[in-house]
Amino acid sequence: MAKENHTYQIIFAILLIAVIAFAGLYFTKSAPQEINEQTCSDFINECPEEKSILDAQIYDWAINEDNSSEMFFDYWLYNYGNVEARNIKVRCDLYEDDLIIKATSVIDNFGNLASRSSAFGEVLTPDVSKSNEFYTALCYVESCDNCEILYKRIPDLIESYEG
Repeated sequence: MAKENHTYQIIFAILLIAVIAFAGLYFTKSAPQEINEQTCSDFINECPEEKSILDAQIYDWAINEDNSSEMFFDYWLYNYGNVEARNIKVRCDLYEDDLIIKATSVIDNFGNLASRSSAFGEVLTPDVSKSNEFYTALCYVESCDNCEILYKRIPDLIESYEG
């Protein structure tokens, strides 16, 4: 009787080990895996290209106190992507009070911006403002290499920036 009980224990132990091994294999193969650049080609025929995601926000605009014939735009530039953005061009516009008539527009060749970073930019232009008028300033990324411009992902903003 003891020998028969011992045989059942051995069979039970072997079956238990087999079930644990199969369960382990099942869960490791079916668990979601992070797809990175190295393993992307194993799962997908064409891997998405890494791009930077850029956004520019106006900080301030003012008349240059040292030279009243000049004005400047200050803006923040943000890169939300995992790669460096290159050859960035930021456009700053000054609109009259009605937000329809553009008083002036200037492009700043910002250059490059590292991944996941922000930078402060400033661009000078001749002063066109009048002392008795109200103005609204707007800065946005106009173009860049290997990047996606954030406002172009939001349909309502496209008309505001490009309209």
